[in-house]
Amino acid sequence: MRTSRAIAVTALLLPLCMAKAIAAEPTRQFDECWKATFEQELSGEVREKTSSGGPYGYLYSYEGDFHWVGEPRSSPVAVTYTFCFRERLDDGGALVVGDRNIELGRVGSVKLPPLVHESANYSYTSTRDHRDFPTLYGSFRTPGKPDSSLEIQLDRVRRTATVVVRSVKDKAAVASYMQGGAQPLAH
Repeated sequence: MRTSRAIAVTALLLPLCMAKAIAAEPTRQFDECWKATFEQELSGEVREKTSSGGPYGYLYSYEGDFHWVGEPRSSPVAVTYTFCFRERLDDGGALVVGDRNIELGRVGSVKLPPLVHESANYSYTSTRDHRDFPTLYGSFRTPGKPDSSLEIQLDRVRRTATVVVRSVKDKAAVASYMQGGAQPLAH
């Protein structure tokens, strides 16, 4: 359905409008940068985890592990993301787009701590080792547009990256999910 796809694309473009331009070599101010390539996007309505038990059958997300409502739409894409981390956890990182950096926080830092998911009789902390599995996160609000969030999860061990873009439209949570191979960039 084109409407959900348009929401996901809009959610990705919102941060670009809000980013500040920086110097000609935007990755120089970071300690580590990665490039990830994606070939498939899943998108559709989602439901966050609210029942007890582990995250089995749910996709991991900083905002709350989620699963698809019905079958997600699968679309071929040809997208490459460059994203970077600063050495200090509290200093965050950024998604690099052209000559711009979209500043994002790091999950696990004082600014963006791990979330605790709770239910009637079970609680677990949604946290992964910030060295092997660093995660960048940002939320964006623009008047007249749905609130959206962008999450980039890196798995250094498997050399993969996952991008989750979420927004709420007409009280329905919609997500776009991509996973692909990732390679470190020489600095």
